[in-house]
Formats: sequence, C-alpha cells, structure tokens
Amino acid sequence: MAPKVAGTWHLHQLTLDLPLDFFVCFSSMASMLGSPGQGNYAAANGFMDAIAHYRRGQGLPGLSINWGAWAAGGMAARLDSFNQQRLDRSGMIAIKPEQGMQALGSLLSESQSQVGVFPINWSRFVSQLPGGQKIPFLEALISTEPSLTQKSAFREQLEAAAVSERQELLTTQIRSVIAKTLGWTDAQKIGMRQPLFELGLDSLMAVELKNRLESSLGTSLSSTLLFDYPTLEALVEYLANDVIPLDFSDQTEKLKEEDVPEEHSSQLSDVTQLSETELEASVLEEIEALEKLI
Repeated sequence: MAPKVAGTWHLHQLTLDLPLDFFVCFSSMASMLGSPGQGNYAAANGFMDAIAHYRRGQGLPGLSINWGAWAAGGMAARLDSFNQQRLDRSGMIAIKPEQGMQALGSLLSESQSQVGVFPINWSRFVSQLPGGQKIPFLEALISTEPSLTQKSAFREQLEAAAVSERQELLTTQIRSVIAKTLGWTDAQKIGMRQPLFELGLDSLMAVELKNRLESSLGTSLSSTLLFDYPTLEALVEYLANDVIPLDFSDQTEKLKEEDVPEEHSSQLSDVTQLSETELEASVLEEIEALEKLI
C-alpha cells in the first residue's frame, strides 16, 4: 500500500503551489469492483481515488483513472499463461496500448474526478461471482445476478442420487472443481489426503475455488474454507457432515453400528486403549492358550 498511498500524498503536498494543468492518478479497477485476496491493493487504489476527489473539492486539478489490465505492460502482462487464462475466464479483456492512450487523451479534456476504463464481458464476470453476492454499483449494468435460491445442476443431481452414491458423487465433483481451478486436465491425480497448497494452490486460487464450490453446491462457505480443510478428504467430510443438509450414509448401516452388543463394544474399547507392547503380549497369551487346547 505504501507506494501508492504515501507516493500520492507526497505528490499532492509538493505540488500544491505549482500551476498544474493535470494531476492524474493511475488507479485500478480493483477499488471499484474489488479484487479477491487483494484487499490491501484495492484500498491503496481507493486512496488515490479519494485524493482526486479531494483535490477537485479544493479547486485543484485531479483525475483518478481506474484502469483494467493492460495487454503490453503492467502486472497483467507479466502473468504466466495459466494466470492469463484465469483472467480471461473472469471476463476481463486486456486494454491494448493504443486504446489506453486514446482513452487517456480523451479523459484529460473532461471534468470528471474518477473514471473506470476496463473492457469486460459482464455475463462472464457475473458468472464467476460467489452465489448470492450482489454489487449495487453494477445493478444498472447487470440484469440478473446469481441467487442461492436457485439450485445448481449438481445440487439437484446430488439430491436425486441414492444415499449410498452421494459421497462418491460429491468427492468426484469437488475433485473436478479443484482440478479446474489448478488448471489440471486429470483430476484423478489429486489424492484424498494430499495438501492442496502443495499442489500449487495459492491464496487467490483458494478464493476462486471457494467461489466455484459455492456456485456448484448452492450454499455459502467460509472464506477460510481451504485453510481449515486443506485436503480433498477433509473438505468432502466437512461439506457432507456440516454444510449440505442431505444424508450421505444409509440409516440402516448406522443402525447396524448402533446395534453392536455393549460387551463387544467394551472389548473393542479395551483393545484400542492398549499400547503396542501390551497388545502384542495379549495376543501371545491368547496364542499360548489356544496351543494348550490343541
């Protein structure tokens, strides 16, 4: 945050006595639409926007341009192919240098304090938002927004499936969503107990994965989901037991488990409490007793 916040403030202070024609801040669309996992970056750009408005209020020149991604320069241009594809999936369209310069020239002759310049496919942008999230700023541009009251295709499939099939179905779906987020084509490479962050998942991907799961399952999830449940096995178990209001195990199996005689249950408890050495000694005693009978 420091370069944008401190830098902008110092420029404002040091040019107060200069007869400037323009005072232009190169801000980001992040302060207008947000940027998952980059709250500090959005806040820093929001400060630049505020300075432009403040200067205008003081009768000074001030313009903050909330740029989108540039095609031939800036952070977006330095992304690898995988992250470039993620940017494309979000609906963002990179600004060509000639288009950006034309927009800048046009804005310098205008009187606005703040303008957003970011080509975007709104339908695609909305589709990757977490279910139920609303952005009031965009209500005039977006006719429909996702809603948790509308069940996803997978949620309907899960509800229609036999109870005995739901656990495997959920596991397959989540493994597929994880693979898609990672950019993998073979979802089976994801082990049940393999830490997802060791597979290449980072904090930004964790937010993207959470959003995908919310859309797929039709339910809200914690922002720390992947940090609290960092493996496929832990994730499936948590979602099945604590989040999705469906049965994932046959009630008859539960009854069979509950019908285990108390004596057997007590014996099992005794065995599990033995140390390895005690257990070995107990087994040897049983073997000796059997040999005497034979």
